Amino acid sequence: MSEKVKMNRCLLPILALFFFTFQSDVLAQKYTQTIRGRILDRDNQMPLFGASVVLDGTNPLLGSVADEQGYFILQQVPVGRYNIRVSYLGYEDIMLQQVQVLAGKELVLNIEMIERIREIEAIAIQGNHEKDKPLNEMATVSVRTFHVEETQRYAASFNDPARMAVSFAGVSTSNDASNEIIVRGNSARGMLWRVEGVEIPNPNHFSNGEGGSGGGISILSSQVLGSSDFFTGAFPAEYGNALSGVFDIRFRKGNYDKREYSVQLGVLGLQASLEGPFTKKYNGSYLLNYRYSTLVLLNAIGLKIVNNALVPEFQDLSFVFHFPTRKAGSFTFWGMGGLSKAGEIAIKDSTKWERRSDRFEDYNNQAVGVAGLTYTYAFRNQKTYLKNVLSFSADHLGYRLDSLDQQYESHTAYKDEFTYYTARTHFFVNHKFNPRHILRAGFFYNHYFYQLYSQGLIFDSGQQGVFVNENGHTGLLQSYAQWKFRISDRLELNTGFHQLIFLLNKQFSFEPRIGMQWKPAQRHALNLGAGMHSRMEPVSNYLSRMYLDSLHYVQANRNLDLTRSVHVVAGYDWAFWEQMRLKAEVYFQYIYSVPVDTITGSTECMLNLSAGTVRSPYHNEGLGRNYGLEITLEKFFSKNYFFLLTGSVFQSEYNMGDGIWYSTRFNGNYMLNALGGYELRFGKSKQSSWGINARIIWRGGNRYSPIDTIASIAAGREISIQGLTYSERVPDYFRMDVSTHLRFNFKKWAFSIAAEVQNVTNRLNVNRYFYDPYTKEVRAATMFGIMPVFNFKFEF
Repeated sequence: MSEKVKMNRCLLPILALFFFTFQSDVLAQKYTQTIRGRILDRDNQMPLFGASVVLDGTNPLLGSVADEQGYFILQQVPVGRYNIRVSYLGYEDIMLQQVQVLAGKELVLNIEMIERIREIEAIAIQGNHEKDKPLNEMATVSVRTFHVEETQRYAASFNDPARMAVSFAGVSTSNDASNEIIVRGNSARGMLWRVEGVEIPNPNHFSNGEGGSGGGISILSSQVLGSSDFFTGAFPAEYGNALSGVFDIRFRKGNYDKREYSVQLGVLGLQASLEGPFTKKYNGSYLLNYRYSTLVLLNAIGLKIVNNALVPEFQDLSFVFHFPTRKAGSFTFWGMGGLSKAGEIAIKDSTKWERRSDRFEDYNNQAVGVAGLTYTYAFRNQKTYLKNVLSFSADHLGYRLDSLDQQYESHTAYKDEFTYYTARTHFFVNHKFNPRHILRAGFFYNHYFYQLYSQGLIFDSGQQGVFVNENGHTGLLQSYAQWKFRISDRLELNTGFHQLIFLLNKQFSFEPRIGMQWKPAQRHALNLGAGMHSRMEPVSNYLSRMYLDSLHYVQANRNLDLTRSVHVVAGYDWAFWEQMRLKAEVYFQYIYSVPVDTITGSTECMLNLSAGTVRSPYHNEGLGRNYGLEITLEKFFSKNYFFLLTGSVFQSEYNMGDGIWYSTRFNGNYMLNALGGYELRFGKSKQSSWGINARIIWRGGNRYSPIDTIASIAAGREISIQGLTYSERVPDYFRMDVSTHLRFNFKKWAFSIAAEVQNVTNRLNVNRYFYDPYTKEVRAATMFGIMPVFNFKFEF
């Protein structure tokens, strides 16, 4: 789906000028804010009574000590950026680097510390201790922790963690209109999205289809996101039902002492959030965020947004209610959901039909929602805690494609209605024998209730057929165990296994995992990870129909096996300078039991599909392999600037089981990313800021199969040249984005303006080539050109 959005460019400079005219007067005051939070032992979730929190470099020194429940508070902290040091006897120090303290919203930190293996006389903190350390302590390779502030700082990220991840090594997307995540040449359908420890449906508006993991706009709001982990391979044993990558999202909890609000207006929507305590004497809190489409609002006041299309409409809601107790553990009720719809309208004038698509119109609508309850309990032995997450999700995806005849009557060419209701649970127990040995074991159970319907044209007969029409239920059972063995201060071993059984056809997978990290010197680390992984297909693919004639069909894919893979990753991490690191990883992924079409004579397989339901019989005879080298040079934010440079060279291939290797659709072969930013603080007390950020992406273009024009004309539809599957690439992808922001801090509130220009060179990158039966020629489908984006935000 593509729309041309008309932007009002006058409002931003007028407002910016307005605030510059009076900022010099109000900034003469020195505004302060409060920092509060809680400190726990990471491995047993017990509060660390007496842990100290100090703001380095303050004069006089500002600090606080955690109470018996682990809570601490620092008041009257001047607005600005600080290095925050957290210390506790017998535990590894934590240094939070360049944490921003803002007017209008208190800073709430949840800190988890790790017990030392042995006492040492002094701990020297080198590099950025927290920025490069994953939240999951069992992770050793191919993992990156991201923070909410980064989603706001990275140019063209839309405050979206998926779009931010495209800047990481080995990660790309196939189309500017979608935030799907392609990891190391894998299809985006191999991604696993988790929130609060359980799998969730595709968390995006304008989903790219059945089984897809991307869309146009993320439902996940930056207002409720906490720090989270992103994996690109060799996942720890806790993660299953994933082949390419894992986004492990955590929600933050609301401020448990002060009520706070924010209002935000931008191209992506008008949103409002509120958070605060239930009562002043209770540490429970609530956090809510609601967003509604700005484009619909602009259209309602008479500004024409799109031509020959429905105005894209979406809305979403996220919430977190936290209920801690002193003795019975803590309860968190959380959720997120969104509604979206869009479509193209056909031109009802045949004299203006220049291509076949002009006489087609489509409609898509989506509704997705997840609600969950998390219970955490730390036992009194101070060694064990358990966590149980219960969730229920609803996911509906509807799509209809209609064509107009010469009398402009509408005829349905294709229709999908997929609805899933899923109940999930994740239960685990974590036991800390001592600082060297930590064991975690648990299980997942997902029960799917489905209503599936798909109909469309059968090419061979030219008649309409029903491809899926099923109502029923099935389940997915997973269990795992993982053991962390800290052999010494420099050597760490993580082992475990994950097992999975898909109840629809009783397919089973047992997957051993291992990870190791060795630090030969203080600033150097060598990492190794290996393991087996698997993923089920969407239920609709198992139940799809293949017609023997106009009336009879078979469900040839019902007994398809899981797609399986083996990951091996070796890495080197060098913190060669303060706040700067060099990271290199080499990887090999062997994929087997890949569903491929061995009946119709095509060379197509599941590894090339981003989404959709298959119409042909597939067999698990295919193979795949992805291998490459990734290098990352990163300077974390300090001294007012940051940068990230990544480079990847890789090969992504598959074969049909006959020994002939083809490039996958996503085999771009190379990727280069460069991004960075600078922040200048201004005003008499340096309490307001101006920042500028930029990003450049250059990568190999998407793969395509050369089109046989003569055969396509004869058949009336696209025919590819046999034997040259994905042998060609579209021109290289190049894009540059620039963003800037202004933030003004006042005594009890703050205001910020952000603006960015995406694709500043207006390069029309080619997405794919296709045959147009209307013009009888091969055409290029291009991506977005230059696009301005703005955002205004109030916090109070």
